Amino acid sequence: METKRREIHFLSELRAVSCIAIVLLHTFYAASAYAAPGSTAHLAAISVRNLMMWAVPCFVMVSGALLLDQARVITYRKIFQKYILRILLALVLFSVGFQVFDDITGNSGLHLTTLLHGLQNAVTGQGWKHMWYLYLIIALYLLLPFYRKIAAGLTKKDSYYLLGVYFVFLSLIPMLQTLTQKSTAFYLCVYSIYPFYFFLGDAFFQKRIFQKRWILALLAVGGTAAILLLTMLCEKKQTASLSELLTSYAFPPIALQSAGIFGLMAVKADRTPKWLSWILRQIDQCSFGVYLLHMLFLKLVLVVWKWNPYSHGGFPVILALAIAVFLCSFGCIWLLKRIPGLKKIL
Repeated sequence: METKRREIHFLSELRAVSCIAIVLLHTFYAASAYAAPGSTAHLAAISVRNLMMWAVPCFVMVSGALLLDQARVITYRKIFQKYILRILLALVLFSVGFQVFDDITGNSGLHLTTLLHGLQNAVTGQGWKHMWYLYLIIALYLLLPFYRKIAAGLTKKDSYYLLGVYFVFLSLIPMLQTLTQKSTAFYLCVYSIYPFYFFLGDAFFQKRIFQKRWILALLAVGGTAAILLLTMLCEKKQTASLSELLTSYAFPPIALQSAGIFGLMAVKADRTPKWLSWILRQIDQCSFGVYLLHMLFLKLVLVVWKWNPYSHGGFPVILALAIAVFLCSFGCIWLLKRIPGLKKIL
């Protein structure tokens, strides 16, 4: 039981760190709009963005580790009444809230159709871009009963085979098609990289795939180095296809980096200091809300106020902005979770 609690703590801590990484990713990417393309400032901002791409795959892997765990009792009623309902409520709440923000800060002003436009955005996905993650989670939840049946019967050999097929068809082949601009007729019936991460998280959590630290470190370091080098090449050559790949969670170096980071966290022997573990658990409890809300602060500062961080110090200021955005988002969500109706959503 003690071992199981440590493993659950590791997932909580990883989700908290991933949440911080996502704020860094979005902050540096948004700030890069103020840097001249091809400049050192632009390269630095885009490099941070690309090096933080592991955060979303790790979020999905944590979900896979928790939801595919056969020790959990997950019924159809629980999936729809608890999991999917929560995401749908969050989708509506934030879609409407962001539309209110856009109308108030824009030229149109708040009007009677604001609510209708917000609801329309929730259905069509035409709202703020980071909301795409909610649609992904709903899709995974809908297929969760069948994913759990698959995971329940997986052996080590099965895990390597399943993950290998997913990696080749959903990561490697799409990369080759993007680079060569030539397509292949071979495909999987469900064409998305995210089930790969979902099952990968479960495979690591259940210790069905490699646990050797040197292999995991090689994946993490090798993937990170490849991303950094390719980012530098992309900025120098301005290659459209490479730029597209570096923003794709299916890009093999990002997939390998994400697997290495998750795996290293899963097999680490040393315990996190109690004070740090407590902080990370508090962040984890607000991570979903922080993910949704932090873009509001970024848009307010960088788009509405048009505040140029490169006129006030550049890279260190962008980092400070990321920290400020995270703290503001965390504080707001921490307070909002004290409201009974919102606690279950956030």
